[in-house]
Amino acid sequence: MQPTTAHDAYARPFQGQVGIVTGAARGIGRAVARRLAADGMRVVVWDLDGDGAEQAAAELRSAGADAQAFALDVTDEAAVTAAAQAVRGELGRIDALVNNAGIYPHVPFVDLTLEDWRRIMRVNTESAFLCSKAVFPAMRDQRYGRIVNFASAVFLNGVGGPAYVASKAAAIGLTRSSARELAEHGITVNAVAPGLIDTEGLRDLGPRADELFGFVVPSQLIRRRGRPEDIAECVAFLVAPANGFMTGQLVNVDGGDSFH
Repeated sequence: MQPTTAHDAYARPFQGQVGIVTGAARGIGRAVARRLAADGMRVVVWDLDGDGAEQAAAELRSAGADAQAFALDVTDEAAVTAAAQAVRGELGRIDALVNNAGIYPHVPFVDLTLEDWRRIMRVNTESAFLCSKAVFPAMRDQRYGRIVNFASAVFLNGVGGPAYVASKAAAIGLTRSSARELAEHGITVNAVAPGLIDTEGLRDLGPRADELFGFVVPSQLIRRRGRPEDIAECVAFLVAPANGFMTGQLVNVDGGDSFH
């Protein structure tokens, strides 16, 4: 739904829109949900952690936003399809999908099993495909949509384990191919590639997180830790109604650590 006045476009650009953010119970996904809701979007939180999803939605509602939560395994095709149909049935439309859900176990090549590989690819890449397929009918019918997939800056340097890096490379390929096919339906598809971001998940590593930041931050042009809000701001730009001429692109948000 396009804003109707110039004031709406800048003051509340997402007013009347519906957006789904996967993996939004915490971390970057939660920051994205908060950012979109602040500008008027009705946000639907999809996360495997049902309690965390509801807490995220409750936080948004307490700030005056319209938010819902679904406990959902985004690798389950039937569940994803049903959830998208439920969102459309209740809210009438789906304008934005942010495929943030992911896992990032660093499994070295010598220790990597086929099941490790498949699990990482399912969560990081297959889920983006399944969720995009599920929201496509709504976006096609309204001739409007914004899809953002999550890649990673590790695609540029190969650090992070073969399965994780490959899953993010696949997300870029999915972005570029689907951007070509969906443009005729008024749907843009872009990808964001975060650098090292200070999230709860990373802090779960304990002292190892500080070591990683100690290594990465000095190589950045902007010498501070990346924050979830840094990524959320980029996502808000990519899904903005006014941003209708950009598609198939990878936006690197890593403090200037690398260029592509």
